[in-house]
Amino acid sequence: MKPKALIAVDSGKYGTKAILLHNKEHYVYFRTKMQEVTTSLDIDVPVGSYVVKHNGKTYILGNMVDESYSSYDLSKEKEIHKLCIYVAIAELLKQANIHPSTVDLKVAVNIPISAYKDATTKKRYLEFIENFNNPIMIEVNGVPFMIELNDSTVVFEGIGAIFHDVKASKNVHTTVLDIGGLNATLCQFDGLTPNFNSMVVTNNGCNILKGKIGRMINEKFSIAVEANDLERIIHDGYLMSEGAIITDSHHLIEQIKDAHFQEIISFAKSRGYTFNNTNICFCGGGALLLHNCIKEHFPHAKIVVNPQFANVKSFLQILKIKHNL
Repeated sequence: MKPKALIAVDSGKYGTKAILLHNKEHYVYFRTKMQEVTTSLDIDVPVGSYVVKHNGKTYILGNMVDESYSSYDLSKEKEIHKLCIYVAIAELLKQANIHPSTVDLKVAVNIPISAYKDATTKKRYLEFIENFNNPIMIEVNGVPFMIELNDSTVVFEGIGAIFHDVKASKNVHTTVLDIGGLNATLCQFDGLTPNFNSMVVTNNGCNILKGKIGRMINEKFSIAVEANDLERIIHDGYLMSEGAIITDSHHLIEQIKDAHFQEIISFAKSRGYTFNNTNICFCGGGALLLHNCIKEHFPHAKIVVNPQFANVKSFLQILKIKHNL
């Protein structure tokens, strides 16, 4: 019997995170961006970027791709997510020096709560990721891989650190707010059990926030900004034009971030969230970006350490339980 290798993948609209467990853990993170290319490439590929050949086509994936190639589609049943999942698996196998034929590969992948709640959608997505029971042939940075996926696990987004930190979660009521690239996902847990009716999702993710900031800059300062500019602006916290920091920009950006966060909370309240008698836990990349807003409005809430990896660490724990490891 082959030894099991577990891989948990959380491919979000902003970033793809994955962990492999085989004797020890290996991690990978890269931006969820994909560009198809039609010419042959002879370039040095930096860390976090990949030249991928699949089904007769060539793509660049990851950090070096322009921000304009980010996905704003609500569905995960898209080629960009499938290839990011395959690349994450291939990169982790390479890191661990594992040939896929020597292990029994078991994978967990993410799906939005809205799709998870529908059995037909969930089944179709799993078949899509598993390549309809056909071997997956892919070349990543010049290295060919043949991967076979079966008995994979679909896990809903918004699980946070619930299963990663079981001892802290099992006897308490927890409200998880997972602020991602496109969506913000909310779920309440009684111990380790999710409340089905509490599973809701809003499209107030951080990519939407960037769009709001871009419109404000154009209206207030008559400056046109592109997707690449916005990525830097939102992390710097201010606008710089022609080498000079625009003084008022920081205050205005913080105002928009606060209003955006309050929109997420208002949405939650409209769906029955009271935030009473519950531990409140924020995760996802947006928890870092909106850290100050969270601390102002929910000073006693927990922001998970390394919040981008909160979901995928829980996915891995679910895999360990499922496969008795």
